Amino acid sequence: MPKRNQAQPQVPEESVELKNRLEETEETLRAIRQYMVDAFVVTRENGEQVVTLNDADFPYRTMVESMNEGAATLIPDGTIFYCNPRFGEMIEQNCEKLVGVRFQDLLPVEERAAFEEIFAQAGRNGLRGKFTLQGINGKRTPVQLSIYQLVAGGAGSVNGIAIIATDISERIQAEAKIRSLASKLTLVEQEERHRISQVLHDDLQQRLFAIKAQLSFLNGFTDKDQVPASAYLELDQIQTSLSETIAITRNLSIDLNPVVLHGEGLAEAMTWLAFRVKEQYGLQVDLEAKESFNQLDHHMRMLLFQAIRELLFNVVKHAGVLEVKVTLELVEGRGRITVSDEGVGFDAEAVLKDVKIAHGLLIVQDRLSLLGCDIQVISKPGEGTRIVIGLPVEEESN
Repeated sequence: MPKRNQAQPQVPEESVELKNRLEETEETLRAIRQYMVDAFVVTRENGEQVVTLNDADFPYRTMVESMNEGAATLIPDGTIFYCNPRFGEMIEQNCEKLVGVRFQDLLPVEERAAFEEIFAQAGRNGLRGKFTLQGINGKRTPVQLSIYQLVAGGAGSVNGIAIIATDISERIQAEAKIRSLASKLTLVEQEERHRISQVLHDDLQQRLFAIKAQLSFLNGFTDKDQVPASAYLELDQIQTSLSETIAITRNLSIDLNPVVLHGEGLAEAMTWLAFRVKEQYGLQVDLEAKESFNQLDHHMRMLLFQAIRELLFNVVKHAGVLEVKVTLELVEGRGRITVSDEGVGFDAEAVLKDVKIAHGLLIVQDRLSLLGCDIQVISKPGEGTRIVIGLPVEEESN
């Protein structure tokens, strides 16, 4: 008896079509990767667009494929149509699977608006920005993106965007180590200031007080008729000098280790400093504290306090005025401290090049930069001086 043919399962036409389309897509991607394609067509809302690969000749592609920076080429809406292996490593994904993905989707949500802005403004000369690439397994890579327009033809039409992604993880780690070392240096320096302040207060001042008391005691028991008037005058001068020396050591002890910096915010410390320079030098400080900066750690607070005190002392020495304005504020998530006067001013560019003249200011600049701060000096002869310090801050917790 002849065997019946078993019924074969029917494969839906949609599945066959989908399989064919996938095979066709994989073949196309393989051809692109092997430099066998000069151009391909992308369907957009306003019709079909031909994207050419003529400029990507073999030597250039070989260089791009082997370089240590990530590289990607995008069509104007941000869709990736090529990336090199290094870029794939950053995203933890094969390059073939990144083709067709919007570059914006590889960034954290909070960074996309900033990327869109730079992406829209990038020209032939390019723009740069720091962003974070998100890998599919959760890896986050801090990168500096250099974004350039690819312009083709005499009409200057934009047919793509080139992006170079430089991994700055090691640089960020190195900067963090430098900031940590600078913070430790500030701590050691402050501990030494505290030690010297204690020596001045507990030892030297006490000895001076004892000498002054002994002189006063001897002065009371001396027979004035048997002592020349010149000797009494000399004794008075010694007592006056001792009083002045005691005052100097007291001021030095306070300046080396201001009590206000222990547990107080920067705004409170500036209020104390304003009173202090008024008392010592007659300098009137107009303090406008829009931000207290209570979230700063002790090291940063101490460094900023010393920097501002140095700037105020420079006003006393060089500005030719006894009025200065100090502003503390938060601008676009970054702290800003401005010290400005309407004094004689100076040629900022020339002065900053002269180490002998700008020694104190350059030290302030170097120390601030180690903790992630920046300083801008704006001054011209006859137009006063404005010094702006930018500092990283974290949002205060409620």
